Amino acid sequence: MAQLAVHVEFLGEFGRLDPAQRDDVRAALARFPELPVEPVPGGRDDRLGTVRLTEELRATVAAPDDVRLLLGVRPEAEAVTWAKHHALAVNAASGVLDVTDVEELERLLPDYRKAAEEAPALLFDRLTDQQLHRLGISADVLAVARTVRTLDQLRTLEHALPEAQYTTLHLLGDGLLLSPDGDQPSYADDLAAAIRRSQGRIALVDGPVELLALLAIAPSRLRVFLHPEQETVAYRPSYAGPAIVFGGPGTGKSVTALHRVRHLVTRAEIPPSSVLLTSFSDELAAALERDLEQILDAGQRTTVRVVNLDRLADEVVAERHGALRYVTDDEYARLWADASRRTGGRYGPHFLRREWEGVVFAQRIADLDGYLAADRRGRGLRLATAQRQQLWPGLAEASRVLLATGVWTPLTVADQAAQLLAERPEPLFRHVVVDEVQDLHPAQWRLLRAAAAAGPDDLFLTGDPHQRIHGYRVHLKTLGIDVEGRSTRLTVNYRTTAQILGWAMRVLAESDSDDLDGGVDSMRGYRSAGRGADPELVGYPNAAAELAGLAEAVRRWHSDGVDWREIGVAARTPRVARGAAAALADARVPVGEDGITVGTMHGMKGLEFRRAALIGVNDGAVPDPSALTPEDDDPLGYALDLQEERSVLFVAATRGRELLRVSWWGSPSSLIPR
Repeated sequence: MAQLAVHVEFLGEFGRLDPAQRDDVRAALARFPELPVEPVPGGRDDRLGTVRLTEELRATVAAPDDVRLLLGVRPEAEAVTWAKHHALAVNAASGVLDVTDVEELERLLPDYRKAAEEAPALLFDRLTDQQLHRLGISADVLAVARTVRTLDQLRTLEHALPEAQYTTLHLLGDGLLLSPDGDQPSYADDLAAAIRRSQGRIALVDGPVELLALLAIAPSRLRVFLHPEQETVAYRPSYAGPAIVFGGPGTGKSVTALHRVRHLVTRAEIPPSSVLLTSFSDELAAALERDLEQILDAGQRTTVRVVNLDRLADEVVAERHGALRYVTDDEYARLWADASRRTGGRYGPHFLRREWEGVVFAQRIADLDGYLAADRRGRGLRLATAQRQQLWPGLAEASRVLLATGVWTPLTVADQAAQLLAERPEPLFRHVVVDEVQDLHPAQWRLLRAAAAAGPDDLFLTGDPHQRIHGYRVHLKTLGIDVEGRSTRLTVNYRTTAQILGWAMRVLAESDSDDLDGGVDSMRGYRSAGRGADPELVGYPNAAAELAGLAEAVRRWHSDGVDWREIGVAARTPRVARGAAAALADARVPVGEDGITVGTMHGMKGLEFRRAALIGVNDGAVPDPSALTPEDDDPLGYALDLQEERSVLFVAATRGRELLRVSWWGSPSSLIPR
């Protein structure tokens, strides 16, 4: 039997079929690859053909040697035209499969050449043909690249060029990729081998049963596939030390982290539980664990421990101290109210809690002299020596209660776990891979540093400073994590449309953020790969009307062919989320594992859906008043909190791939772009 393979574009087109068409296509593919591949007369590449799936639909198929690769599913005339106009090749730089719309390039070339003759400068003038070829730019693409004047003009070619080559040209044009050095790699013109090498864009399956199982997974939950820039990062043979990957929402940070795990466990045999895959929340860790099942076999899976950081820290500390008693929310509130009284009421509880967590505990400060010398950059309100002296009694009492009485918080447990791991004769893990690192406290960074010995491939980190929702500022080098020379940015949003991304970036209202290591991370070059409808903004007179409108909207989406599991609903607080879940259930809309996901905006981090709804985006609710430092206490702290609230809304808004709905009752939030 021929090797079966599925291109990610096939799955995307399959997911856009209506439910009845999907059922018919599944029934036909149960007999694949016995279905005959029909050649296309006059086609550009005789290795491309079509397979009839239904009366109306055909699959476009590449059939080199003993491989059958599903490339797309379209109406018959479109499928035949597509197969006729495209050609296949092996990428000269990476050896992966290139798919080129040769007809479109030849159609564009005369006009592009004419315009180029009159242009004062061209986008790639600084690069020689040899340099571009060394980066994998083929002769037919080079001919068009030599006519491109601007980055905007290059973007019009995205769907005609091979994906890997377009990504390379865009990074070069945006100044985010340097010209190459070294010799040109050599790959034989073997398409079957190129298909097998294209592990990020093509999934190999053992037969029709595995193929149908792949089709049963919701597209937003598929983690088999990578885009070219993600693949380069995930499958780099080795990093000399800690490496960090930045990227905005939808750039594939999580899937890159998952595939880095796959690379680590497949390149050499390692003992069970040698790799830690972690994040800051239970929800994200559970999603990572579920997704890992798609890319690792049973034997490889035993080498990886997936657990969130708080749970790992609790296990380490409980092994030494027994079951831990955590401070309750009420006890924590009383603690900071008491600390405020010890300052004579000059500073509020919210400010003191943040000062202790972000400065005193973060830097392990034990006395007044240490506090007077402490670095408070990023904390907002500047404090003179006299003010720090006024604050210290309250901060010192908080330290006594939280560090010396056997009452724990997640952060104090993380710090103790770091100390215990540092004392071990052998590290707990060989490799640590962490997703969404921007929200980690210094104590948690110390835990990560202690979990694996410093050396090659010790820490692989992914995050986005623009999605920071907890406000901790860190300088990794001071925590023993040096990522200099091993920092990468992912720039292409493959999840959301340009319209959703544009709206969300207006919510964020900033283009730069600190990069966790004393520098600045910019959103320059960040772009979306697709286009769609503008976000839907809807206001209601009251909360009941808003929830009724939500139920009506999600039913309409489902009738459009969107699986319930492909719909996400997010609210700012758990109370509003619980109310929405109950209202949807009363309206007989399925909620939960086999239905719509309903949760908080914080809880949606790391998740994605085909369509997303944000509810309760009201004035007085978003931003959440309880999350803001009183402006009179600390104006700059208030501004930082407000930016974090913008980040929360930004994160939630970028969960949907093709459609975003934002609703409120009464007056809309001031954070909604006008």
